[in-house]
Amino acid sequence: MNAGETLVEVADAPLSAGPKTEIPSVDWWTTSHCNLACDFCYGPVPGRDPVERRPGILEALTASSARAVTFCGGEPLLLRKLGEYAAALRRCGKPTVLNTNGELLRRRLDQGLRLADFAVVGISVEGSTPDVHRAMRGDKADFDEVMAAARLVAAEPGVSLKLATVVSGVNRDDLPELARTVRELGPDVWRLYQYSSRGAQNTGQRRHSLPDDEFRYLVKEAANLAAPVPTAPSGEAETEGCLIVDPLGDVLQPVGARYIRRGNCLEEPLDRIWAEIPARSTIINNKRWLSALGYGNVILNRTYNYG
Repeated sequence: MNAGETLVEVADAPLSAGPKTEIPSVDWWTTSHCNLACDFCYGPVPGRDPVERRPGILEALTASSARAVTFCGGEPLLLRKLGEYAAALRRCGKPTVLNTNGELLRRRLDQGLRLADFAVVGISVEGSTPDVHRAMRGDKADFDEVMAAARLVAAEPGVSLKLATVVSGVNRDDLPELARTVRELGPDVWRLYQYSSRGAQNTGQRRHSLPDDEFRYLVKEAANLAAPVPTAPSGEAETEGCLIVDPLGDVLQPVGARYIRRGNCLEEPLDRIWAEIPARSTIINNKRWLSALGYGNVILNRTYNYG
């Protein structure tokens, strides 16, 4: 990659999904609860999580062809058994990604969580200063704790650090300075997401909305400033490229401003649900950022040789 190029720009032509294509990745909303209350959240509405369903969901994931599983939510570090779930998937040969706001990571490590059970740890950083980060994530957001967590992951052998930033009208002017901060942290990849208005608890549309052309310009500039850190932007249209399992076991796909239920992994095999999804190539191509971490060869080759 040349300076300023993104993983999207250096990728090959989009790849199609054949009838026997394996699932590239599953996003597991392990919980609907979070320790923050971001007004751009597109996750599940907090409610009573059926804890008794988690073992069955884990079994469905391990039995599926999914090449990777991402723990998200909600804040997955609220689950005390998260490490057990990650270890079980790792034993089945499935790399795991932990997406967290970072605020609970050091506490959970002190309580016995092992970074080694995750192939990738993604930490959300929304600004280069505490003020910008709080403007995005609320007054309770602890920027210093997040940065400490990111440095801790960066120092862990064998674990890739992914930094994630939602680019919106709130932090757009800070993005160049944040890019310099990211370059100093030296993550394995920087994911930049265009603000999406999707989600029932997403109430920040007026202040976060960002036009497509402005997002593309901003992430191009950020890629130049963050180089040689690989960047992987995801526009609002690309956010549809996810296969989600929610706390109920329902399999969801983002489409437009809502989530479409495709089935339930506790009632039928995940691969059967996957085979009936009409826009699988969107999901496949959205997960190509994993190639920046060295997992792409495993995931992409084993996914695409069917189609």
